[in-house]
Amino acid sequence: MALTSLSTLMGFGEVRGDRYLDTHTKVVTELQDLREALTDVLLSSQRYLMTGENLQLSSFNEAEDAAKQHIFTIKAIDNGQYANNDTFRALSNRIGLLLDQLNMDTRLMQQKGQGGSRELLLTTNELREASQLSSDLLALEQDETKIVRAYISGDSKARGNVLPMVILLLSACSGIYALFLFTGDRVSSEFEDSNSSPEISPAVKNNGEVALREELEHAKEQLERLANLDYLTEVLNLRGLEQMIKTEDNRAHRSGSHLVAMIINCDNFKKINDNFGHVTGDIVLKEVSRRIKGTLRPSDHVARIGSDEFVVLLPDTQLAYGMRVAERIRLAIADQPMRGAQDPLSLTVSIGVANLPPKIASVSEVVSITRNALRKGKATGKNKVTLSREYSSESGEFEAVAPRSIVEQLTDVASFRTVYQPIIDLANEEITGYEVLTRGPDGAFESPGDFFRICMENDILTTVDLQCLKLCLAEIPRMKGTTRFHVNLFPSTLLETPVSNLIKLFPEDRSGIIFCVEISEQQFITEPAYLRDQVNALKQAGILVAIDDVGFGRSSLETLILLEPDLVKVDRKYVSGLSNEPAKARLLRRLTNVAKSLGAEIVAEGIEDRRDLPLLKEMGVNYGQGFLWGELLQILPENDAVHTVNESAV
Repeated sequence: MALTSLSTLMGFGEVRGDRYLDTHTKVVTELQDLREALTDVLLSSQRYLMTGENLQLSSFNEAEDAAKQHIFTIKAIDNGQYANNDTFRALSNRIGLLLDQLNMDTRLMQQKGQGGSRELLLTTNELREASQLSSDLLALEQDETKIVRAYISGDSKARGNVLPMVILLLSACSGIYALFLFTGDRVSSEFEDSNSSPEISPAVKNNGEVALREELEHAKEQLERLANLDYLTEVLNLRGLEQMIKTEDNRAHRSGSHLVAMIINCDNFKKINDNFGHVTGDIVLKEVSRRIKGTLRPSDHVARIGSDEFVVLLPDTQLAYGMRVAERIRLAIADQPMRGAQDPLSLTVSIGVANLPPKIASVSEVVSITRNALRKGKATGKNKVTLSREYSSESGEFEAVAPRSIVEQLTDVASFRTVYQPIIDLANEEITGYEVLTRGPDGAFESPGDFFRICMENDILTTVDLQCLKLCLAEIPRMKGTTRFHVNLFPSTLLETPVSNLIKLFPEDRSGIIFCVEISEQQFITEPAYLRDQVNALKQAGILVAIDDVGFGRSSLETLILLEPDLVKVDRKYVSGLSNEPAKARLLRRLTNVAKSLGAEIVAEGIEDRRDLPLLKEMGVNYGQGFLWGELLQILPENDAVHTVNESAV
């Protein structure tokens, strides 16, 4: 409120009855305070999502209340006259939407816990929108400042020689802090010019800008540190490990070197927490991380992925050297008891080591591969280093140990196979593409439902899903003409895997092939809005997106509206027997109308009765799949991509 007080002391405002000047100086001050409050809201919100600290949640609530109070004050200035300003009314509505979104994120964080925090962080597009919002507020503040300057300049003789003092105060109050923290943008040259004054020393002004920029850079570094480091042990967290995997996998691919990973699990750590308390357990974890880091090279990486589990990445490393490093880590922890409050605390670790294959796409893959070795070590006695594969002198290779566990069987892509189901253009009943499906090892795991259910129970669903995707892409042949191939991904895989890594799995040369990723709606485990950025990234990379297994509930409509897929695949239970069930036909007609309004093509699955075809065509369904046109194909035909359906199969 410095401007109001100064204007009063110098003969303006309430003393002179100058309501016009008083109104606009108040608006300038409140707009400045609103920008700063909005910055605090965003910072405290993102810090809370990254750390889960109640202190950050309290800061967020306080900043949100302050922002709302400034909006209310601006609207109330001059008996509410300023609230009629169209620009401010639009800005206040946008701020309200932003505050509502951040509020919802904090509530979801409280429900989901720290595990879901990464999904809630604002995306680049959302941060850009927030930055634009701050820029618009700043532009409005500049307009108000110009009004005050012009008004004072127009009657400077009556007010004496006070113009330089007012200009100086306005320039000092117009900070460049706000949300430029997120963009690093400079204030517009127009604003800089408007704030320049002979009364302000250039050296003072430059020093102020330098200090502010240094403060911004420091804040950025702190945010990046919070985002990538584990709060307790100060090693990498899951997000930081994800970035390192991407970096090191790219480097290994370019140089042809090996990338070795190990998972380190503290033996009987629960007993330490139970006997000595969680504070002692936290101290032990800090010491474990310190000893691990003390054993590694500067180029190696260590991350904490669970309460008492760590993952180590060893770039440009042969497996034999990786085993020696793992043994040194084991000895560094086991041979030096840690000091407890009374007696020394003895702790051992079990370590699983593996040579990572190329094109590792997610943390889940690394954990799954190394955990196979860890399980064997735990089963045969703790406090040891175990390889995921044993070395055979006869073959000169690392071979799987028999008998293999269920997890090893499910992650062994050599036992997988692909089959193909034609996608039929209902207009002419010709094959327009194929859905590539994966089948697990023969026997108990051959059924897709059982296969993926067991993967989920053993926490390897993402790993196996990515292996299936790689296998399907590798088995897609080159065909004459243009052919569409559909592959499947679980929503959890999209959320756990950087979308840039997924896109790299698709061939760069796609001439003659159109790829479509099918996402099963039945497997949605969270709000579909969290998949929006991944879906948009796939589309921008030229990959079509289909929502599979779509039904008729409110969630289905919400999914279609939020994700705007290229194709909608109607679940077979809503298609089979369509001609005999009028109620089912009415529901399907409504769904097709929604899909067509979004510009999506429609695929009906599970077509087995030819009597259903006329009704599907009349509804505008574009494509169909089902046993009406034959069984699944073990291999694809070698002739042209577009084939007439074999009449004997009809």
